[in-house]
Amino acid sequence: MWAKLALKLFSREFRRGELTVISAAIALAVLTVLTLSMITERIAQSIAQKSSAFIAADRVLGSNHVIDTSYIVKAEQQNLKTAQMLYFDTMLFANDEMQFSSVKAASSGYPLKGQLKVKSSLNGETEVANGGPTLGNVWLSESVFYSLNIDIGDVVELGAALFNVEKVIVEEPDAPFNVFSSSRRVLININDVEKTEVIQPGSRVFYRQLYAGDESDINSFYDWLKPQLKENQQWYGVKDRQSPISNSLNRAESFLLLAGLLGIILAAVAIAVSAKRYCERQYDPVAMMKTLGGSRAMIRKIYLTHLLMVCLMAVTVGLLIGYGLQEIATHYLAKIMGTTLPMAGFKPWLVAISTGVICAVMFSIKPLFDLFDIPPLRVLRRNLGDKLAVSRVHLAMSAFTVFLLMWLFSNNIKITLILFASTLTLIGVLFLVSKIIFGGGRKLGLKPGNSWSLAIASIQKRANVNAVQLISFSLAIKLLLFLVVLKNDMIADWQSQLPDDAPNAFLVNITQNELEPINTYLAQKNIQVSEFYPTIRGRVNAVNGELVAREVSLQDNEKKDEEARAGIGRELNLTWLETPPAQNEIVQGQWFNKNTLAEASIEESMLERLDVELGDTLTFLIGAQSFDAKITSVRKVNWATLKPNFFIILSPDVLKDFPATYISSVRIEPDQKRDFSQLLRSYPTVTAIDVGNFVKQIQSTIEQVSLAIGFVLTIVVLCGALVLISQVQASLGERMQEIVILRTLGAKSRLIKNATLYEFLLLGGLAGLVAAFFSDIALLIVQQQLFDLAGKLHPHIWLIGPVAGGVFVAGLGYFMIARTLKQNTQGLVRALG
Repeated sequence: MWAKLALKLFSREFRRGELTVISAAIALAVLTVLTLSMITERIAQSIAQKSSAFIAADRVLGSNHVIDTSYIVKAEQQNLKTAQMLYFDTMLFANDEMQFSSVKAASSGYPLKGQLKVKSSLNGETEVANGGPTLGNVWLSESVFYSLNIDIGDVVELGAALFNVEKVIVEEPDAPFNVFSSSRRVLININDVEKTEVIQPGSRVFYRQLYAGDESDINSFYDWLKPQLKENQQWYGVKDRQSPISNSLNRAESFLLLAGLLGIILAAVAIAVSAKRYCERQYDPVAMMKTLGGSRAMIRKIYLTHLLMVCLMAVTVGLLIGYGLQEIATHYLAKIMGTTLPMAGFKPWLVAISTGVICAVMFSIKPLFDLFDIPPLRVLRRNLGDKLAVSRVHLAMSAFTVFLLMWLFSNNIKITLILFASTLTLIGVLFLVSKIIFGGGRKLGLKPGNSWSLAIASIQKRANVNAVQLISFSLAIKLLLFLVVLKNDMIADWQSQLPDDAPNAFLVNITQNELEPINTYLAQKNIQVSEFYPTIRGRVNAVNGELVAREVSLQDNEKKDEEARAGIGRELNLTWLETPPAQNEIVQGQWFNKNTLAEASIEESMLERLDVELGDTLTFLIGAQSFDAKITSVRKVNWATLKPNFFIILSPDVLKDFPATYISSVRIEPDQKRDFSQLLRSYPTVTAIDVGNFVKQIQSTIEQVSLAIGFVLTIVVLCGALVLISQVQASLGERMQEIVILRTLGAKSRLIKNATLYEFLLLGGLAGLVAAFFSDIALLIVQQQLFDLAGKLHPHIWLIGPVAGGVFVAGLGYFMIARTLKQNTQGLVRALG
């Protein structure tokens, strides 16, 4: 019997629109989470796949020792594409000339991702190679041709083998982004390595295995591989490498994740508000059913059935609309990006369904329990049940639910705690502010009949309701301000690292005698050049007189070294400067002065690696000569900039007697390439490293990430607007009653309209002010802890927050009730009945 009654009431209430708000709120939560989750996952996968070109694969297994080829066999069995490479440095000979070069030997499948671009002659057109060189052939970078004075078709000697020069290397997808690495690049077939006889026991060789395929297949292969990995083997993807592109990708992924978290908070608020409103509108029907003999158990079954049906319907509708929206959005984004976005997995669906069900139950259960407790006497006394006590246990459960959903969605406890704590603090402060301001509304002394007086009286009359509205408005504004400012700061930071006039090439290995003529030539040709940095290779040999461990080849020596003090294990590029580089920040100590003797400035991560502090003495070894320098400052280095950076900078007096070479960055415009090539021909020992293509790839990736972030931000803004709409709708019935009373007492329409507008303006302005303050504090923490940005306050949003909040809430609120204000009194009375 109760089931039939439940279905009949559900049908009637659904037709009357009673269930519209709560259904829409649950559907909004589901479609928001699904849309954001799927869009962010698909965009993140697309960017990651495209960025895999920077390592020529999806994943790389690297080692300084030979890697077992059985890994390749197993990977191919699991539908993965594979390739093998190894690197070593050696001398290249031709025409009685010799050149120290970096050799890459690759299998035929290289590269798995990205494009290998070559030319058939020095002045030829660039083309995309279909695989690497065949047996007996060698491809060389342009600078090698100038150094050895050779051309296409000539023969070069590499170890014990002779090779035919076939192609000019223009661009390698996985070329190392290191201004100190050699640009004398040599590419041969991996099967030609043995005949060169270059690799001998103790040779310094780097081995790589490349893997590409579906993410699920890669993860499955890694699950098999992980237990077999040795300590000297490293498994990594593009985001695991310390480079500008990996930093950009990690920041973008964190932002998209953050946007999804904020979408969950907004959706939860919308459900909580709409569920409470729906239950309050059912107080009278429940009181009537109890008066007619309906039991509490029957009423509980009826409304719990309603909740179940609403949940199923809203979740289904939310999933359908959310999927449709993300398909439209990703199609548009894919068209602009010029790529195809991969399909999302099952996680967005599971998270969206879980969010809808959990929110529907957790945020509806307390209002439903209140509904079950409505006394039958309410039929005679309409105010009974209006002031049911708020359960602290339910509030705690609701807060825990939001926290759990955020954690489930993000898998990041740090950002979840930061956002959750700042939101709770915001709610607490707003309750206090609302009590103080709304409680003092009658003491402001404004004249009767004044619109402002009527607005403040309305705020004070609905103090509790307005307190909830104020919290909702502030929460939505805070989250929106948070995302907008963070997006602008993040993109501004990217653009500052890669401005339009960023260097696109580096000049390395310039001698002291070549410094002046090269500088003069560049000036004559109007080629933009930065500062010339002196460099010399050296090793940190001891700390405070205690020898540090060194990296060696023999296994037993490695074990002995492990007992020594931690060292760097390799030589460093040292420099000496009178002033700190622009991209460096002194975080401890002081920079050198004119009277400085034997001092050193160290980068902060190197400080931790060597386990040293200010005042410690480092012993350096350059060749056979050693010297000491005292650490007097610590620097924070922005490694993402396309400028030379150094772990250790010495005072000028220390290295003045050592021979050094110089390095500088240049900006080569398209019409200056011929002049730049002539410079390299004139100075064949100077190394030029072209990073122009790398810069273009990063800038393209940043543009795509910025576009994706902007689109996701738009969705979150719409969610915030819907939260505000649900809050205005929650008080619509009470406002209709006020309008009827005021008109009955003779109030003019203009007075009522202005009072309503001013009320929303005050609520929005106050909400915006408090939201701006807490948003700025949360931004300061998140920028430093999550995005590795320089944390800073944003005073301008303290003005933008109140103004934007007042205008937005006033405009949206007035728009929501404009139709109500236009209705005549008779129509309003009929609607209330």
